[in-house]
Amino acid sequence: MSKTLIWRLLTADELTKVYLEEMRRDFPPSELKPLSMILNSEVVGSSHTWGVYEDGTLVAYLLMVRPEGCEVSQLDYFAVLPAYRAGGCGAKLLAELPEHEPGAKAIIIESECPEKAEDEAMAVRRLGFYARCGAIDTGWTERLFDAWFRILVLPCQGNETPDIGESVTALVDCYRRVMGTPQYRKYTDFYRPDGQKQEF
Repeated sequence: MSKTLIWRLLTADELTKVYLEEMRRDFPPSELKPLSMILNSEVVGSSHTWGVYEDGTLVAYLLMVRPEGCEVSQLDYFAVLPAYRAGGCGAKLLAELPEHEPGAKAIIIESECPEKAEDEAMAVRRLGFYARCGAIDTGWTERLFDAWFRILVLPCQGNETPDIGESVTALVDCYRRVMGTPQYRKYTDFYRPDGQKQEF
C-alpha cells in the first residue's frame, strides 16, 4: 500500500453503514455490541470511530473508547477491509494510531482469549499480530458480558513501556465511566496473571 491514507472521524450514518456491512462480518456476535449502544457512546462523547480512506474508499476502521477524564484510549474494534489485508496495512495503522489519540498514556487492546474463542486459530493470529506491532501482553484477562479477552497495552508517549498495573486500573476507570459502576460490577471481571480475580 503506497498511496496516502487519510484518517477522519466517521459520522453516525457512516458508522451505521460500517457496522452493518463490515463489523458484523469481522467480529463474532459475542464480541459485537449493539449498534444503538455504539451510536449512543459517540453521541455522549465517550467514544469515536476513525475511518481510514484511500482515494475516498474505506480501507479500515478503528473504534476508540475514551470518556472524558480517562488517561488511556481503548481500541474497541479494529479491522482492515478484506481487499486491503495481508499487505502490512494493519501494522501501519496501529503504528500511526497513537498520534491520532493525543494525550493518551497508552492504547489498551482487548484481544479474544484463544482458549475461549469461537475461532481459536483466528484469536491466536490476532494476538500474534498485536505482539508484532509492539503491544505488550499484560498477563491479565477480562470477562466482559459473555466474552473473554487478554489485555494488551500499546505504548504511546515517547514509546516508553506503560506501567501494567496503572494501565489495567485506567481500563477499569474507562469502563466505570462508560457503563456506570453497577453495570460495570455486573458485567465485567478482571483476573490477574496468577488467575486470581481482582476487585477494583
